[in-house]
This record gives sequence, structure tokens and C-alpha cells, in this order.
Amino acid sequence: MLLFMLVDTPDPRYRGGPDPDDERERRWEPISSKLFLPAAGSMSCFVVSPFAGSRLAGWALTAAGVALCAQFVRVSLRDGGDGRE
Repeated sequence: MLLFMLVDTPDPRYRGGPDPDDERERRWEPISSKLFLPAAGSMSCFVVSPFAGSRLAGWALTAAGVALCAQFVRVSLRDGGDGRE
């Protein structure tokens, strides 16, 4: 009986403040095309490269995938900023 009563006890940390999930949904923004396109292109190159016709084509697709991955990292670090708003 004692344990059952603890389940319904409100958490004193929140004290009637806004719900953190609602706050997160309000701040949510869709991914930009500057991030999505290099990431999708990189994954596509890595998935297709083993099935390329020749070794040169497979190597070129792998190199393109690495370059697109580097572009994704560069853009994500630049768009992320330093945390100040």
C-alpha cells in the first residue's frame, strides 16, 4: 500500500512549470536542406559504391561519400554555432 501511494506523488522539481516536452516541441525546427542533402548523398554513395561496375567507380563513389560527409560536418558545425543566442 505504501509503494502505491508513492506513484501518485507529484514531483516537487516541476512545481507547476511548463511541461518540458511542450517546450521541446515548440523549439523544434525541421532539418534544413543544407544538412539533409549532403547527409543523404553521402549515405547514398556509401550504399551504392559496393555495387558499382568497376573498382574505379566504387572508389570514386566512396571518395564522393567521404567528401559529402565532410561537407555535412562542416555545415552542421557552422550552423550549430557556439551555443550563444
